[in-house]
Amino acid sequence: MDARWVSRLAKELGLECEIGKSDVSARMMERRESMETAARHARHEFFATCAKKYRCHRILLAHHADDQAETVLWNLMRGSHGLKGMRALQKLVTESGRVLQIERPLLGVRHAALVDWLESHGHRWREDASNAEAVAIRNRLRNEVFPLLDDVSGRDAALAFARGASDSVESEELEAWALQQASVIDPQGRLHLPVLRRLPVALQRLAIREFLKQGRIASVDRSVIDRSLSLLDLSQPAAINLPGGARLRRQGGRLWIDP
Repeated sequence: MDARWVSRLAKELGLECEIGKSDVSARMMERRESMETAARHARHEFFATCAKKYRCHRILLAHHADDQAETVLWNLMRGSHGLKGMRALQKLVTESGRVLQIERPLLGVRHAALVDWLESHGHRWREDASNAEAVAIRNRLRNEVFPLLDDVSGRDAALAFARGASDSVESEELEAWALQQASVIDPQGRLHLPVLRRLPVALQRLAIREFLKQGRIASVDRSVIDRSLSLLDLSQPAAINLPGGARLRRQGGRLWIDP
């Protein structure tokens, strides 16, 4: 078991080790989340519990450049994030309301380079046994899609996607600045429709995506954003269903999430 191996290694190194379990399947059914989304939220709550126990607000994660490439490709396929990937520094607000500072110091390092370093220094290491299972979408991207892309293009596809994420950071920062200048959120935390309508469509999409994200709506893909945009048209229905059972409603020139 991976958990036992990590626990033994931590003991050898004189480090604390925390191990948690979560019923991901039950969460998927209860909250209508995908397996990946449900597992991610469960991990975040575990991080928050550990952070509270040890009075620590900074969490270091071991995501590397290959993980970044998978994230970018999946976001691109979903159609709502463009080339957006993970951030090296990220503020995370968990479902319990705890604020954590996430840091990913290895995000620019390839998986193969990490393995080479460990082997050259005589360190033991272990691959997550679940990585080889063709169940999660990420696993299929890693084990099937990227090798095929490498073969078709004759290039390192994972590196290209990881670089694309890095190049898009400045664009994201400019978009975020533009939204802030537009004051698209009213004092009550609702989307202000008259302001939203004046924005270019690209910024309208970004504003809705960020609004739903702040509202803890999971699995926001392009279809969800397109249906949300229909609320800008007064001739269309004044509410749409959102993932997880919530609804996005329009009234009095405002949009808000009705749980």
